[in-house]
Amino acid sequence: MKLSDSFVVTVIRRRFYVKVSLAIIAFFIGLAVLSFFYLPFNPFAQTGPVLEPPTRAHLFGTTIIGQDVFSEWIYGSRATLLVGFLTAGLTTALGIAVGVTAGFIRRADEPLMRATDVVIALPTLPLLIVIAAFFKPSIYTVALLIAALAWTVMARVLRSSVISLRELPFIEVAFLSGVPRSRIVFSDLLKHLIPLILAYSMFAVIGAILTEASLDFIGVGPITSYSWGAMLAFAEENQAYLYGAWWWIIIPGISITILGTAFALLAYALEDAYRKNL
Repeated sequence: MKLSDSFVVTVIRRRFYVKVSLAIIAFFIGLAVLSFFYLPFNPFAQTGPVLEPPTRAHLFGTTIIGQDVFSEWIYGSRATLLVGFLTAGLTTALGIAVGVTAGFIRRADEPLMRATDVVIALPTLPLLIVIAAFFKPSIYTVALLIAALAWTVMARVLRSSVISLRELPFIEVAFLSGVPRSRIVFSDLLKHLIPLILAYSMFAVIGAILTEASLDFIGVGPITSYSWGAMLAFAEENQAYLYGAWWWIIIPGISITILGTAFALLAYALEDAYRKNL
């Protein structure tokens, strides 16, 4: 089984929903970039009437102290995507290191997989809540903590794939020809695993965004960043649902849902195409 260099491009071309997912992700990335250069109002200052429904002046309404929800939404996309992509990068690095090593080096397989089993057995969210409550983390330490507990799934999947690829004729020929192991790993194995790595990186982004939002919602999230999870937490804390301020809740909630769905569809498409080898 040899995947072509254009594998990812082919997946995108053959699946319309992948194009839609990429467009959604690109939109939210653009929104996060925009937050550095333009905000309609100061997201932390009173700029309008209290709990005003969406109007032309305030497209997404205002909060209980008159903050512009539209500006908060744009600003919050920055921290939300940062924690997602940063966690995914760390998770991917750990998953590749452990999974490929365990699958390629037989004597390292048993200890690495037992260590993986230990991490899998840890209660992720309760442990994060305890750690976050004690250390009052920033967005970066939250990303590091989530990645330290989330790499196991990718590691196990990559290990299984490496074990399968290791038995293929062209890998055996490389071994017999005296090709250095490092070259086999980086030039042959990882090249074939790129779609699978990308797929599980997408899952890591989703998991990080949802976990960070959960920490914010229960009040132990990063205190130095303002994300969509923080918007939901403040809306709940100020009982927005009792005041009928649906816009304050729906905007960040539906944004997380849409973004998570886009990443999930992209991940499933990559994984499915990899399994079927197109």
